[in-house]
Amino acid sequence: MSQAATNLAVPVESRTFEATAPGEFDYRPVPVLAPLSLFLAVCASASFLSVYALAIGVAAVITSVCCLVQIRRSTGELGGRKLTLSAFGLAMLFSVGGSSWHGYVYATEVPEGAERVSFSWLAKQAPYYENGQLRLADAALDLDGKHVFIKGYMYPTRQTTDLTTFLLLKDTGQCCFGGQPKETDMIVVEMQGDKTVDHKEMTLVSVAGTLRANPVMKDGQLTLYRLEANHFR
Repeated sequence: MSQAATNLAVPVESRTFEATAPGEFDYRPVPVLAPLSLFLAVCASASFLSVYALAIGVAAVITSVCCLVQIRRSTGELGGRKLTLSAFGLAMLFSVGGSSWHGYVYATEVPEGAERVSFSWLAKQAPYYENGQLRLADAALDLDGKHVFIKGYMYPTRQTTDLTTFLLLKDTGQCCFGGQPKETDMIVVEMQGDKTVDHKEMTLVSVAGTLRANPVMKDGQLTLYRLEANHFR
């Protein structure tokens, strides 16, 4: 009998197959926190655009740490460790990088000689009437004639380019959804010289110049503050 015939005669059950490596096809479930932490870490890249997005990076760090603890306590029953470590690294990168960037901007954005003023603080300096005349709060009057730096939102008008004057508001809610803003929540900005600016919708802008704290009634509109601006960003 030939060798080929001998091989054919051997029962299938007795043939030897190469053994599969133990655990080669083992499946370990991945915690929900693993892909969630990666998603948050990717979203945390917005930290460079907005300081509020830093909260996303913090959430991604917390989520990934919780996931790593969960995987460790599972004693090998859960997978996704590398994925979670990647999410943790990205979250830390964007959180630290974003914080550093905003810190640098905050430290360098005020023009030389200008004093930083918070619009929220200024809006709290409510005017009052004395002997039938409207008067500004003393803290607001102290800023009269000073070179200040303030941030706010532009009130939309029909003209959107080459603006020489515009209203600067405390928040977007008043300029876009709340109708007429309060007198304490707006500043009339007058660009000096031949400077003009274009309207920026729903965008925080920075303005610097000489502040005039003097109530003025014009066309039925009372304004408390004017800013003779030489800086706009």
